[in-house]
Amino acid sequence: ERMARVAGVDRVLNEAVEEAIVRALRSPAVIRAIERTVETHAEAAERDSEEIAEVVKRVLQSDAAGQVWEEFLESEQMQMLVERIARAPELRAAIASQSAGLITDMGVRLTAVSERFDDALERVVRPHDHESETNQAGLATRAIAGAIDLGLLFAAYSLISGVLASFVAAVFGRTLSATAVIVLSVLGYIVGGAVFAAFWSLAGQTPGMRFLAIRLEQHGSTEITFRCASRRVFAVILSLLPLGLGYLAILRDPQRRAWADRMTGTEVVYDVAARSARRAGGRRADPQRRARMES
Repeated sequence: ERMARVAGVDRVLNEAVEEAIVRALRSPAVIRAIERTVETHAEAAERDSEEIAEVVKRVLQSDAAGQVWEEFLESEQMQMLVERIARAPELRAAIASQSAGLITDMGVRLTAVSERFDDALERVVRPHDHESETNQAGLATRAIAGAIDLGLLFAAYSLISGVLASFVAAVFGRTLSATAVIVLSVLGYIVGGAVFAAFWSLAGQTPGMRFLAIRLEQHGSTEITFRCASRRVFAVILSLLPLGLGYLAILRDPQRRAWADRMTGTEVVYDVAARSARRAGGRRADPQRRARMES
């Protein structure tokens, strides 16, 4: 009984103490004291953070920090890090994807512009209506594709001839003679024609034609023999000789056929599959481009 009474007294005392503590904490004086303590600590913490920020700023602007940063950039570890990032397949894939997307987008826009020029030029020469629409490429589109191809060939010819001239000057101590220049020019024309024939027979299109999504067909077939492609090279030259009249004939022909097309039974048509893929790729790329710009 004595133990029970002691336990009961302890319980009563504990409850009384808890109640007193709760009442004390609820009193306005204690609440104000706690608020003052919190505000004091907050101000001290804010002052400390500002002081720390100022110290860090002074350290970063010091000469010692600049020297450490320069040594870090010139260190082998930094070089290894840069090389590892450059060799990362993810980075290469991203760069390749962006480059391909840019080239595709340029091709789509240039194709749309060339088509409008085709229609505008033909309206000057002959009536143009919806019934005369054809899947064959017009003069402007062919001219742009040809300019791209000739530009690539000229760049390759200039590079090779420059290297050859430097080699001759370094080895023999003299420049190329006039005869050598003429021979190289003739070889350049022959190689250029062979390159066109090879592209037409193997792929049905040159790089310029591929960029504008047009291709060569023979009697409705995409299979072009090397013999036909070679004949077309000579036919193209004949079409260009009389001041380009062989290609100006495209403007008067509803089927947009040049002399070279008639001579070889070929036609330059729009590559519908490639154009559809490009337009689909452009539609997918536009939301992504807008999202990147917004972010």
